[in-house]
Amino acid sequence: MTDQIPVILTSSTQDQASGQSSPAGSSTEDLEDSALNFRPHHLRPQDLRHVNSFSSVSSYENSEVDEDEVERDNGASDPSSPSTLHQANVKTFAPSASSPLAKLHHSRPQEQRPGGGTLLRPAGKAHDWYAGGRVTSHGRWFRDSQNRTLLMRGVNLCGNSKLPTTPNGSTHLNEGFFDHRNVCFLGRPFPRDQADEHFSRLKRWGLTFVRLLVPWEALEHSGPGIYDEKFISSLIELIGLMPKYGIKCFIDPHQDCWSRFSGGSGAPGWTFEAAGLDLTKFKPTGAAYVHNTNQQAGDSPPMVWPTNYTKLAASTMFTLFWAGDTFAPQKMYQGEPIQQFLQNRYLECYRHLAKRLSHLDAVVGFEVMNEPHPGYIGLKNLKRYDFNSNLFFGDSPSALESFALGDGMALPIEVWVKSWPFPTKKERTRIINTGNESAWLEGECLWKQHGVWSVNEKTGKPRLDRPDYFTTDPNTGERLDFNRFYLDFVNRYSQAIQSVLPSAFIFVGPIPNEPAPVWTPGDHEENIVYAPHWYDLHSIFNKSFDGRITHDVQSLSKGQNVFSATYFGLKGAKKNYHGQLANVLRLGLQNVGTKPCLVGECGIPMDINQRAAFMSGDYGYHAKFLDAVLSAMESNLLSFTLWNYNTTNDNTYGDHWNGEDFSIFSLDSPQPSPRIGDNGFPVGGMKPSLRQDAPNFAKEVMRRAAAQHTGGESTIRDDSASDGTRGDNDDEEVVTIMNDDSPFDRSYFCFDHESTHDDGPDHIEHIGGRALDAVVRPYAAKVAGEPLTSNFDFNTLQYTFRYCNYTETPVPLVHVSTPEQSSRSLGGSTDSLGSSVGESGKDDESLATTQLEQSSNLFGHPPEGTLLAFETEVFIPSYHYDDAGLEILVSDGDWRYVKERQTLYYRHKDMEPGAVHTIRIKPRSMLAGGVSSKAIEGSHSSGPMPGNKEVESDPNCGSCSIM
Repeated sequence: MTDQIPVILTSSTQDQASGQSSPAGSSTEDLEDSALNFRPHHLRPQDLRHVNSFSSVSSYENSEVDEDEVERDNGASDPSSPSTLHQANVKTFAPSASSPLAKLHHSRPQEQRPGGGTLLRPAGKAHDWYAGGRVTSHGRWFRDSQNRTLLMRGVNLCGNSKLPTTPNGSTHLNEGFFDHRNVCFLGRPFPRDQADEHFSRLKRWGLTFVRLLVPWEALEHSGPGIYDEKFISSLIELIGLMPKYGIKCFIDPHQDCWSRFSGGSGAPGWTFEAAGLDLTKFKPTGAAYVHNTNQQAGDSPPMVWPTNYTKLAASTMFTLFWAGDTFAPQKMYQGEPIQQFLQNRYLECYRHLAKRLSHLDAVVGFEVMNEPHPGYIGLKNLKRYDFNSNLFFGDSPSALESFALGDGMALPIEVWVKSWPFPTKKERTRIINTGNESAWLEGECLWKQHGVWSVNEKTGKPRLDRPDYFTTDPNTGERLDFNRFYLDFVNRYSQAIQSVLPSAFIFVGPIPNEPAPVWTPGDHEENIVYAPHWYDLHSIFNKSFDGRITHDVQSLSKGQNVFSATYFGLKGAKKNYHGQLANVLRLGLQNVGTKPCLVGECGIPMDINQRAAFMSGDYGYHAKFLDAVLSAMESNLLSFTLWNYNTTNDNTYGDHWNGEDFSIFSLDSPQPSPRIGDNGFPVGGMKPSLRQDAPNFAKEVMRRAAAQHTGGESTIRDDSASDGTRGDNDDEEVVTIMNDDSPFDRSYFCFDHESTHDDGPDHIEHIGGRALDAVVRPYAAKVAGEPLTSNFDFNTLQYTFRYCNYTETPVPLVHVSTPEQSSRSLGGSTDSLGSSVGESGKDDESLATTQLEQSSNLFGHPPEGTLLAFETEVFIPSYHYDDAGLEILVSDGDWRYVKERQTLYYRHKDMEPGAVHTIRIKPRSMLAGGVSSKAIEGSHSSGPMPGNKEVESDPNCGSCSIM
């Protein structure tokens, strides 16, 4: 081996500088992509010259960085500040004195480095939401302070946050269940000593936008106005760590079916007492199906929690919360009407939380309420629910029957079971409430008190007296709609949160498969985000997926023929899911208005197909299922947060809540080893799960991580091992030296935890992951324009992204400096950059200056005194691309791939309004002559051969492959 890296050269440096491509030497794949106008180039770093272009400042000359020149920036210590974060976790590098880049380094103002890390514009990774400044919005898109479109993705954190830690709230347990005031949620979503492990894993997977579950019960379980300040302080500590990992979050006041005590999660137990309900009587009266208490022989199976929405307890509570003043005006509690009492406690609770979190930069907003249900509001038929829009399963009483059961009557109730072609069918009836118990503390039904129903004196059966009670105003007869009540509360909630967090986003969304409420003049508009949920409800209900048949549940709920709503094969599944999500997006933006859209929940059950994967370790069907879901998200250009990442998930009880098992992480998930031995055959087979390998899995993972990152020349000190579980060599800090041949001058900065070595899918932080082949995927996170298409091919690992320049000049948000300084940053100084002659005959300095002058009024150039970013950042997960060569093709401009950051930085050149730019990334494990490609262009190799020189970046435009 020589010190030079073998490179295929297919075009000239002059072509590179002028932006023209040559067909000579192009691969067959390149020619196939000619319709997309990719520019294939394969250049040696030493052959590259400086390129001063109108759209970027690039330096391509190799230069050495001596370790003595490394300086550590000692910033402030507040971990919640993004600027402090990058000061504290960035190593600063100065280029060597012999490098032409040194002049640029000293002459250019610090805030002028394109993409460089400064207090104004910190260096970042694609999936680091701090690097672009504050998250804002424009139209249907999230934006950063550099006016780039953000396509954000992450997880719900997490399912176990619905449950108290003391007593253990897992729904298969019932000890201390009814002692609802004496509970504790400390340690949710995970203890502090596990935070580094889980946040590091999410960062590696590129899932750094978090929907953080904080149920009402966790905050105010002890009684009205009594907040659990210790729990809030623990949240502050966890959220304060997020900037270190590039993570931002929004708070989700999560609920399902109102409360744990009515079969779901969310509200404190004392809210039932305020409404006059006795939560200890829900089981015998059929007022709720509660997993903790329904464990007797003959009970319906546990996974029927959504049916609680139509049962007495949850429906009554939602009706009183949204519209108690209208439908239950006689009900008072502690001197307040029940609606005002419940809403005021809720608003004050989350306003208090917002005030305590207001100093944390990681928090971008608050959701109003998870999947808000109307209760009885708008229910047209109190004698029978609509089969198409409600789940009939297990005990299925009508609203009237629920009233009577709760009032102490014994009634025969229909029992429904799974079937085909319809999801369920009536199997039998059974008598409920044989003991004639009442669900009401005062013994009489609230709805009987308000004249909705009565008992027929002759037959002794319940009689409906006011069938339209919940569809019209009981006093005026005016038709009523749930959305009006909901939007009135959204207005109040938004004002409460934004009174202490003025810039907070407010996330709103309906229950799955329901249309969004229609915004009207006067409804709150400031920073509203449409956040619907979407699942393949048919596959979730049946817990099965084989890729053969899927159904359009949206269409079925509207009465469409089952055969016309059936799709075949994986392509059919993607088409099905894409269409459903397109409808969700279209109708949502039509009703809510042109606002940012993020799918707050999506995902798949991991216990599909009779849990076969738990025994075999083969999550192939799961990966195909989840790929179809996420492909539909991507093809609709949706941001999303997966449901869910649960740190206590296991194969026995899943997410420990009502039999669900959706977590992409599990303590019991074994990992196949992809290592190949010298004989060409796989080594190992199955690695043990976290629980099998170490009972104290959190500390064990940190110990392994510390051991993995010691003793290598390309290792950074791992601050995550802060709990004392450090390796033997942790006292010796070894740093990665980065070359300063970056096209975007990013080589001055190196993050902590950046290592030149990565085990790809075998990395320690992938342990516990499930269906990661689909979960971990490339995506354009920060786009210098408006996204057009995004497609990841699950089988070939090819990712293609297209976007266009804005057709309207965005409002500049970042003040940089004077026009003269802006000119220098665009290439106006030959002293610092040198010069080269392009095909036009003009040197680069005059070319850049001429382009700048000629284009000063074109789209893309902000007013004087401001500078917008033209860099698009793409997340490139080493999970997929560590062991294969990587070919990167772009339609125009410059790019740089930094493997340690799992980030491709792309700067387009064509600045015309509406100009389209394309990025294509594809693995290239074999090059010309059948030579295996281990090093990836623009990155450190995953394991350098002795005598080989590692290349940290090659600023090649077009595509290349290094071996």
